Formats: sequence, structure tokens, C-alpha cells
Amino acid sequence: MILSLTDAKLDYPKTTAFEHFSLTVASGEMVSIIGPSGCGKTSLLYTIAGLLPLSGGTMRRAVGNDEVALMFQQDRLLPWKQVISNVLLGLPGEKTEEAADLLQSMGLGSVIHHYPHELSGGMRQRAALARALIRKPNILLLDEPLASLDEQQREMLQNDIKEYVQDHSITLLLVTHSIQEAVFMGSRIVMMTNKGVSYELHNQLHGEASLRTRDEFFTMQKTLRHHMEASR
Repeated sequence: MILSLTDAKLDYPKTTAFEHFSLTVASGEMVSIIGPSGCGKTSLLYTIAGLLPLSGGTMRRAVGNDEVALMFQQDRLLPWKQVISNVLLGLPGEKTEEAADLLQSMGLGSVIHHYPHELSGGMRQRAALARALIRKPNILLLDEPLASLDEQQREMLQNDIKEYVQDHSITLLLVTHSIQEAVFMGSRIVMMTNKGVSYELHNQLHGEASLRTRDEFFTMQKTLRHHMEASR
């Protein structure tokens, strides 16, 4: 067990982001988190990252803050630094070649010396993702990281992230509004409400290379949509 939340609650000054949330995540597991807007999904990631303290309940994490990487919905690239420097932010210079290889694999090899304002929105998101991946965190938290990409780019990066996370035994928690993405990326899909977890689905075909073309892939999406409708 690398992460455990029990009856977790997070309050803001005028509202409660979520409460009665319990989840246990095994090391190396890939968990997709879906749910309606405003149910506290992003706040949950901030809590797991150590950016926000819980108002109630408990969180146990087997790794320190420096072993957790969070990619925000916004790319948050520094405008005065080139792409390669943004990816290497806070890392030693000897990782430059590794960073360049990672950027190449993400289709950014030709723009590593460009500045953020010279990139498209999708390219900026990929650079931000590379900045998170190169740190090889034990826990990787992704908050809608691919929302600005077109479908083809999105599927390619889903493949890349999944392969990278599995190869490096990283524990992944992904927040997404895409049920299709949740099923492809998650070995477990958790449906969240602001009152806790309403449904969980274990993806037995998570490791299948042909997952997207399997009938079960669409069946799982249908099941999740049914439960989302029922929880409204």
C-alpha cells in the first residue's frame, strides 16, 4: 500500500470540497478518477500531493512530497525559459540528454529550444507532462493532462504515459472527464462524488495491447455511464 485515505474531508472557507472519501492504492496501481464537475477531484489530487491539508479523516502515504509529481490542468511553464529548461527545472544538467530523448518521444524534439509562447496549447501540455515524467516519481498525479489535445495526439500520449508508468513502476492517479480515457488508463476506475466513492470498476483487461478494440472496452464505458447517471 502506497496511499490510503480514510473518511477524508476537505473544507474551504465557504464550502466543502469532498467528505467521506476513502481509497487505498497499491504500489504500481493505475487509478482513474471520474465524477461530475465540482465533486472535488482536483482538490483530492492537491491533498494527495501535500498542497492542502485535510479537514478531517486521515491520509497515509508511503512516500514523501519529493516523490510525488502533480501535473496541473494549466501547463505552468515559465515563459522566459526554453522547453528543455522548463523540463529540467530543478534537476542537474546531466539529465539534459534524458530530457531531450523524452521530449523527442513526445513529438517535441524539434522545439526543445523554443519558448512556451512559440508552442501550441497541446505542445505546451506535452512539455509540462515531460517535466513531471522525467522526475520518475513514485506517485504521479495527473489532472486532465490531455484535455487540450486532438483525439489522435491524445491516444498516442495515453499509450506513452501508460507504457512509461508501467516501465518505471509508478503509481498513477489520473483525474479525467473522459470515460474512454479512464477505462484505457486505469487498472481501476473510481467514481467520485463530493460525498465519497459511489462506484468502482476493476479493469481486468488493463494490460491488453488491443484494449481499445475489445468489446469489453465499450461495455465498461457503458457500465460507468450507467452508474454516473444513477448517482446524479
